[in-house]
Amino acid sequence: MSSAPRRDPSGSDHGTAGAGATPSRRRHAVFVNDFLHLERSFEELAPELLDHRGEWREAAIRSAQRQRFDAVIGEARRGETSVIVPVRLEPAAFERLLPWLDADIELFEAGEGYSRLSVSGRYLVPLSQLGAALDRVALHRVAETAVRKFLSEIADALGPR
Repeated sequence: MSSAPRRDPSGSDHGTAGAGATPSRRRHAVFVNDFLHLERSFEELAPELLDHRGEWREAAIRSAQRQRFDAVIGEARRGETSVIVPVRLEPAAFERLLPWLDADIELFEAGEGYSRLSVSGRYLVPLSQLGAALDRVALHRVAETAVRKFLSEIADALGPR
């Protein structure tokens, strides 16, 4: 069990350094974004993303677990032309050594009969300055690959691409 404070995906505290913390304990945040196009209309897919028991949620949880993370999926919100679902991927172990991801899974219309599914957010690099240096050299690519795999497995659960 973690001693780091955790909040729902819309919260801002990840067990990272806050007010009064020393700079050496702060985590560096890095933006990450990826998208895929699906051969299904927005109107067809939106209800599936809004379903809190949907198959895509199970796929997201399984994908995170295979990558050694716990997925915390928030409540989906529908706008006129989008559905946004907040998600947090928390390390299942070694929280101080692995990044946290706070992101939104977003669905938009992408033309007649097509939708765009994306994940965009930020991950918090562990290990302070050393972690930031490692991230610039190689770890950012690892994070991008993990986000692509996560997104792909959700897309597979939603149907043809």
